[in-house]
Amino acid sequence: MYHVQLELSHDNFYCPVTGFHMLSAEHYEPSPATLFVYPEDAGEFEWHSPELEKLEATINTEEIMDECEDGLSNVERFIAALKDMPNLVVFTITTSGMACGPVSSTVHICINMDYCEKEVE
Repeated sequence: MYHVQLELSHDNFYCPVTGFHMLSAEHYEPSPATLFVYPEDAGEFEWHSPELEKLEATINTEEIMDECEDGLSNVERFIAALKDMPNLVVFTITTSGMACGPVSSTVHICINMDYCEKEVE
C-alpha cells in the first residue's frame, strides 16, 4: 500500500486507473476501482470493498497503535494496517479555502491500482 498526501486548491479528483471523474464541488461518485472513501468531516467509511470492510472490523487497533506513533486517528491506523497490500494507493486529499475564515476538508480515497474492467460479452 502506498499513501499519497495532497494539498490542493481545488477538489477535482480523477481515478488514476479508470480516468473516472470521482470528486468535485458539485458531486461525488466512486470509480469502479475505489475500495473505500473516508471523508473526515463525516467520520465514517464508505465501503466499496466487502473484504476491506471485514478487515476493518477485525483490526486490533491497540496492536496497530503500538506500531504507530501516538495521536493517530482511526482512519490513519486502518491505513497503516494496509501496509502489506502492494496494489493499493490511498490518496489523502486536503482542500483549503476561505469562508468566514480559513476552512479545510480532508478525504481519504483508496484505489485498487490492479483493477481491470471485466470484458462484457
